[in-house]
Amino acid sequence: MSTHARLLLLALGMFALGIDGYVIAGLLPQIGRDLAVTDSAAGQLITVFALVYALCAPLLGILTARQPPRLVLILSLALFAAANVGTSLADSFPVLLAARVAAALAAAAFTPVAAATATALVPEGRRGRALATVASGITVATAVGVPLGTLIGGAFGWRTTFGIVAVLGAVAAAGLLLLLPPVPAPPAAGIGTRLAVARASGVPGALGLTMLWIAGAFTVLTFLSPILDTVGGIRGAALSIWLLIFGLAAVAGNALGGRAADRYPTTRLVVVSTAGLTLALAAFGALASSGAHGSAGAAIAAVALAVWGIFGWSFSPAQQHRLVELAPNAAGIVLSLNASAIYAGISLGSLLGSLALEHAGAAGVGWTATLIELLAVTTAIVLARHHRPHPKASASARPLAPDASTPFPHPAARYRGEGVSCAGARPGDCRGSADLGGL
Repeated sequence: MSTHARLLLLALGMFALGIDGYVIAGLLPQIGRDLAVTDSAAGQLITVFALVYALCAPLLGILTARQPPRLVLILSLALFAAANVGTSLADSFPVLLAARVAAALAAAAFTPVAAATATALVPEGRRGRALATVASGITVATAVGVPLGTLIGGAFGWRTTFGIVAVLGAVAAAGLLLLLPPVPAPPAAGIGTRLAVARASGVPGALGLTMLWIAGAFTVLTFLSPILDTVGGIRGAALSIWLLIFGLAAVAGNALGGRAADRYPTTRLVVVSTAGLTLALAAFGALASSGAHGSAGAAIAAVALAVWGIFGWSFSPAQQHRLVELAPNAAGIVLSLNASAIYAGISLGSLLGSLALEHAGAAGVGWTATLIELLAVTTAIVLARHHRPHPKASASARPLAPDASTPFPHPAARYRGEGVSCAGARPGDCRGSADLGGL
């Protein structure tokens, strides 16, 4: 069995996790009707999933650090498949909520170990490409899997979508059981080391920016289905087309953001990204406030989704690049902290979106997201004005150990105990690799 095939199995696991994490936004109305809860209440499924991931990913990274990566990968995917079987069979909202908690725990355990395993399967010079292969599972899930899952859910019911996700997780687990050889576990950083990196100059502000950026996006994304129905009458099979527009724009935005991060100051790039995202989110508030409903509203919503995808996803690689600049000797750790900030922001955004939808309707969701994103733009501008170039790491300095809990460690990370440093890396090596965020 070739190494590439094993990487594709890890990517398949990420693909299943990606669909599971994002497709629920397109299925909320169906879930709400089936389980007799409002759209705002159903949105708590995303809030709880993200909160559990944010809180448990660092802890699980520590608890599983000494376990064989192969065992962690297989067991976490098995739990993930079982959780999605439970999701598809849930006959009440509390049962469904419990299943989502189990799925979040499985995702928090699987994702970082998949990235670390990818780097262990290939020579050092190919680790960036290996990480990109595994990360492509999330990208494909966003661009194609989520619209397809929404289409299947519209045609055959939301339970079918989660049943298929369970099958994908089980296939990936079985493939890894049969084909993945034992791999060495990377060294893990303790709580003290994580806290030290979290307090490093510039890092707290950057993590706060990450949380605001994704919170604004998920305030709308969580309830995108009812919003599109309100502003353009987009529902059922048509919804998958609008999600496909968003997904393809997101892929383009991620690529553009990565290239731009190699050529332009990242502090300026994140200002541009958050400003563009703010305009896209404001369009939904304006459409809902104007009472738009029909072909014109649907067309404007499509443009707003394309702008959102490009600007929203261009933020992630630039921000990761910036974080590595702030902590060049602890890239894995600072990116794992960024992942926790992302999921904390998702939880916050979906909660605020739920409250806005319940009390002010679709327009309230759009304007709430816009206000959050304006805070992100303001934060990005303040950070850019106070930016000071980080001195390159001294060759004689002892770097902090890499961290196995980051979803996708930096491509320059090395997992043989010699630490992580981007100082003196080849051009492009310190461009942030994809983690689960980027909306």
